[in-house]
Amino acid sequence: MLKKKYLTFPLFLTLIRLLVSPLVLPVIFVYALPHNSLFINSGLAVLFVLFSLTDFFDGYLARRYNQETVLGALLDPVADKCLVYATLIALVDTHKIFFYWPIIIIGREFFVMGLRLIAIQYGMSLSVAYSGKVKTVIHSICLTWLILNPYQALGFQGAFWWNGIEAVLIFLSLLLTVLSGWIYYRRFAQQWKEKKLW
Repeated sequence: MLKKKYLTFPLFLTLIRLLVSPLVLPVIFVYALPHNSLFINSGLAVLFVLFSLTDFFDGYLARRYNQETVLGALLDPVADKCLVYATLIALVDTHKIFFYWPIIIIGREFFVMGLRLIAIQYGMSLSVAYSGKVKTVIHSICLTWLILNPYQALGFQGAFWWNGIEAVLIFLSLLLTVLSGWIYYRRFAQQWKEKKLW
């Protein structure tokens, strides 16, 4: 059962991800990534990983020590999206990712959000799917590699392994983005049909 305690340590981690990641990370990325130094990129990648790990630890600690709160449950998915969106925008600005990839990723999130809002209106439930959790992990790995890689401009011929791994991660990320969105839609359509709303 969710508690009404106002501030717990897991909730504090969620607030850090919610407030600091969109306000601080893009600024650091935009000014530091253009240097294209492996040393600097490594530090930035570690910083992103630390923010991403708060997503795991806030949920784990809340369950482990029975500190789950209503506010934490509401803010956790919002904080996740703030971290990913802020990072994607910074990577577009620094020319480390093509702009239409973030459009697909962010568009999928709004699509699923719309389905959930409609589902709530009609008494249906769209809980988090396993494919969505896998997508989140792949997104984090992909973004970490994009931040770390200083050789995008060299292409496959100049840095085959760096850019080859990046291409595979981007492909998997986009594939899971579309696939998980389709799974949510199928679950929504099935419940809609069962309720005979069409």
